Amino acid sequence: MLEIEAKNKFELAQKYFEDKVYVKAQMIWLEIHDYYPKNLQVLRNLSLAFYYNKDLGEAEKTLKKIININEKEPNAVVMLILVLEDQDKLDEAKKYIEFGLKKKLLDSHWEIKKKLMLPTIFSDLKNIDDVRNDLNKNIEKILNSDQIISLSIDTQLIKPVHFDLSYDQYDNLLINKKCVDFYRKIYPQLNKINYLKKNSTNKIKIGFISEYLTDHTIGKLFKGIILNLNKKDFEIQIFHTTKTKKGQIYGDFLEAEKNNQLKNFILPAKFEDKQKIIVNENLDILFYPEIGLSLEIYYMSFIKLATYQITSWGHPETTGNKMIDYFLTSKLIESEGSERYFSEKLLYADHLPMYYYPPDIKNNLQKSELTKNNIYSCPQTLFKIHPEFDEIIGKIQKKDKNAKIYFIKDVYKAYYKKLLNRFKKNKEIDLDRIEFLDGLSWEDYINHCGQASVLLDPIYFGAGNSFYESMFYGTPTVSKPTKYTKSRLVLGAYKQMQIEDAPIVNSVDEYINKSIEIANHKNLYDLKNYYNEEAKKKLYENKDIIPNLEKIFKSIVG
Repeated sequence: MLEIEAKNKFELAQKYFEDKVYVKAQMIWLEIHDYYPKNLQVLRNLSLAFYYNKDLGEAEKTLKKIININEKEPNAVVMLILVLEDQDKLDEAKKYIEFGLKKKLLDSHWEIKKKLMLPTIFSDLKNIDDVRNDLNKNIEKILNSDQIISLSIDTQLIKPVHFDLSYDQYDNLLINKKCVDFYRKIYPQLNKINYLKKNSTNKIKIGFISEYLTDHTIGKLFKGIILNLNKKDFEIQIFHTTKTKKGQIYGDFLEAEKNNQLKNFILPAKFEDKQKIIVNENLDILFYPEIGLSLEIYYMSFIKLATYQITSWGHPETTGNKMIDYFLTSKLIESEGSERYFSEKLLYADHLPMYYYPPDIKNNLQKSELTKNNIYSCPQTLFKIHPEFDEIIGKIQKKDKNAKIYFIKDVYKAYYKKLLNRFKKNKEIDLDRIEFLDGLSWEDYINHCGQASVLLDPIYFGAGNSFYESMFYGTPTVSKPTKYTKSRLVLGAYKQMQIEDAPIVNSVDEYINKSIEIANHKNLYDLKNYYNEEAKKKLYENKDIIPNLEKIFKSIVG
């Protein structure tokens, strides 16, 4: 390839990349790479194209080539570590952190980051216990040391473990409290005390803060509350981040602002600047729909930015953080004495705390597609699939010889590969009767739930938003709740729907038998129709929840 031709092709690829046509950019750079295999600029761009095309395996190979040619290539080691993390290849990621520290390519905060890395898919129960024990030791060692650590949240951000710790069988109150102390030690910025001015208006000023108040589970769960609070009594602000995607729900909030129903803010990148904007609003209540999903927002919750701060079941676990005053939940969800699993004071709504809009599906399934037996699906994110759930899969297959069980692959297909390897090692699981579907569009996802005979709720951390979506067709979900909130959301929904003989079970054997019973139901269409009708009446757009929540918020402010 002539140099001039290569230059022209490179510029064309660059334009495709800037226009986010990553596949075409990748194809051209691959062509150039064949002629210039050691050209760092081409390799650098190729690694980015692979990454944005969700081909992490090729991105990893390309980054390793770059490092072999020039180990000091800017950001190559950092990006490789992140790509390995995204594939759940933590042992290799840690080796490259050690390499980067040794070569002085990484600063010292990476040593701490290495100690806090947690796998997403666990190999077995022992793996879970070993990881938790190691994490505890690493945190305690730093907490008990006299070492002075002063990191910057803006430039040395460490992924908190709050989210990843949630998906096993354990109560996380103590470790979450310990983590809060740990982060306060390494990030002095988290110990700042703001001067809060009292709201001088007659309305209660309430702010909702999340990266995900858009076309995301969080947006779906909390949109209705935000839009339906009485604007005569409440002044509403929404705090988005620069990473918030511009979806339909985000557009709905912008439209609401045009109608003077609320005000939207895009929080700036810097930690201190975010605080200033929120504090200047003199809020009575700052409401975190979730704490743990967003790195940026997680650390914001350490600072008192309003008179009262609330979180809820967008991520249904305690924060362990005394800066969060309340956790909004429901009488329908919590087990007796569940207060002992929370650092926050529980606020009990009479209903599930949401005003949920029913899905709007254009290509509805036909009756024949809703009546097929022996189709089991667990359409949840794969990190919810606990090692103990493998036993349930194997026993369902053993008792129902016609059972076919579906899961959905993750975006990068990394968790899918690890989970598949775990299944392969289990002699009780018939892989020929398990299918992993490629990622589905939102509508295809709901239709898949409708085509299933029965839905399987993961143990220990169950369905939430997906249960609401599945009720569009009324496919029953079998659930085995524990005493922890994170496993009791389906239970709460069934209680609100007042479903007779809801498929809530207490043991693995009951779970298996109930799943098989539903999957082989002779009148499956009628059963689904019954669930759907109850959802229409009692689950979707529940008007009783809004005055209930307004009363709760008013009781807090006084």
